[in-house]
This record gives sequence, structure tokens and C-alpha cells, in this order.
Amino acid sequence: MLDFKVTVFNSTQNRLGESPLWHPLLNTLFWVDIDKKTLFSKKVNNTSKKTLNTISTDIKNIESQTLPIINQVTMPDTVTAIAWLNADYLVLGTNTGIYRYHIISNTRELIIAIENDQPNTRSNDGRADPWGGFWLSTMHVNAEKGQGKIYRYYKQLIECVVTELTIPNGLCFDKPRLRAYYCDSLTSCIYMLSLDAQTGAPNSAAHEFYRFDNTDIDPDGCVVDSEGNLWLAVWGMGCVICLSPEANIIETLDIAAIKPTCTAFGGENAQLLFVTSAYDSVDNLTCDVQGTVLQISGIKSGQFEPPVVL
Repeated sequence: MLDFKVTVFNSTQNRLGESPLWHPLLNTLFWVDIDKKTLFSKKVNNTSKKTLNTISTDIKNIESQTLPIINQVTMPDTVTAIAWLNADYLVLGTNTGIYRYHIISNTRELIIAIENDQPNTRSNDGRADPWGGFWLSTMHVNAEKGQGKIYRYYKQLIECVVTELTIPNGLCFDKPRLRAYYCDSLTSCIYMLSLDAQTGAPNSAAHEFYRFDNTDIDPDGCVVDSEGNLWLAVWGMGCVICLSPEANIIETLDIAAIKPTCTAFGGENAQLLFVTSAYDSVDNLTCDVQGTVLQISGIKSGQFEPPVVL
């Protein structure tokens, strides 16, 4: 049994906190409040040379970064997903498309539009894959059944890879096993896609990986560790569940936030698990914790997210 400890990383109460992303070159956690159209960041400490040497990317401009310790930026549209490109740029998934975003100047440029002509849909979960692609899901703004999709952007091309979802979540990847995972919160189920070893593109139809017996359980965002385990935020249940690659429950970590939304590894050696959450005032005893970003220490097999390659 591992010794986990849950603390509050940032006490700002988000209406719908989502998409935590640890930027390993900046030692900074980024996340969004979807409902407030706000991008947040919190810088921790200077990144050590040991950490930087484990990341194969251009870091020549990292010393010029001057991020404040805590920062928030209001966006012109609904930002729901984040990945990192290099020391200067993020990749943002929004309700109008995918953008390259300059971290210091707060400027951005459109990479490709996605469903920008459909006012009743918005983006939802998203993540970079280990081949340099960026996956982004969409859904109806009122969560109408079967209207959700998942897109993959790779080498200047966009492809719709999954359709007929309702609340698509949980996008994450296991490169050694050539797997992509995603959830549909409506079905209380996690699905798995097989991926091509060279390109990371799906090469088979999705099949069920894990289904919760309780249909009131809503699997939300998750991330895969270096051993292939999934760390899943369970909306409405106030917990994070760790599932093995064989779909066995390894750990259930109770947290005070009733509606955790997504997970991300971070810290100098990816030894922390960050959990975003949504505000919920139902439990008055813990109302101050709802919507905050929590930090779980004691992680032994975390790993950094890969960058997008444009």
C-alpha cells in the first residue's frame, strides 16, 4: 500500500475546472475553468537540470520565460483542453478549433477550425498523444445523446476518429501497449482503441475496457502512468480510481472535492498527481474545497505528457 497524501494545490474555486497540464520545461501547472473561459497557471520552482535533461525538445529559450507564480487569462472563447508545444507555446482546444498560444504575450493563432460553424456544440476533453498528435473531443452544449465526436490532429491533417458519443472524456494514451483510451460519461464506460505503432492512428474499432456496475458513476478525465495504469477522476463520487492495464482496480483515493474532473502528473519527477474539480455546494462541510485543484503526493510511476509536434 502506497502512502498517498491529498492537499490543496490552488484554492481558487473553479466553476468547471478541467484539463490540468504540467509543463515540464516551465515547472508550471496549467488548467482551465471552462465556464469562466479562463486559463490558469501556477508556477512552482525552477526546473532542475536533471528534469530538463530527460525531455527531448528545444529548451534554449527557457531562461527567458517570466511567468508569474500564479496567473489567469480570460479567453475569447471556451477553452477546454491544453497540451504543450515547447517552452514558449501551448496548444489549446476550444469550441472553435485548435490554436497555438504564446504563453508570455497571451496571443494565439488558429491551427485548424473544428465545428466552428456549429453553435450548439463545444469542445471537451483533449490531450497530446506520444506521436505528437493532438486529440480533441466535441459534444452538444446540452449533452444531447450521440452528438459527441473525437478528432485527431496530426501532421497538418484533422480526422474524426470516434462518433456517436454523448459526453466524451478520459482521452489518454499507452504507447508501449499501443492503446488510446476514452470515456463516455453517459454510459459509465471506458473504451479502448488499438493504435498504429508508426503513426499512432487508430487501426481498429473501439471496444469496452471497463464498465462501472453503477450507472450513476460518471468516469471523467484520466491519465496513464509509466506502468500503463489509468488514474481516473470519477465525477460525483469524490475519488480517483487507479485501473491496471488489465482493467483491475488497484487503488481508490478519496478526495474532498465531490466532482473531480481530470488528472495530470507533475512535479520535478512526475511524483505528484494533480486533480481539477468543479464547484459543488451540496456538501457544506467541504464547500471550500469544491472547484479547487488538489495535489496527491506519493505517486511512484508518474510520467510527463509529451509535446504536440506541428
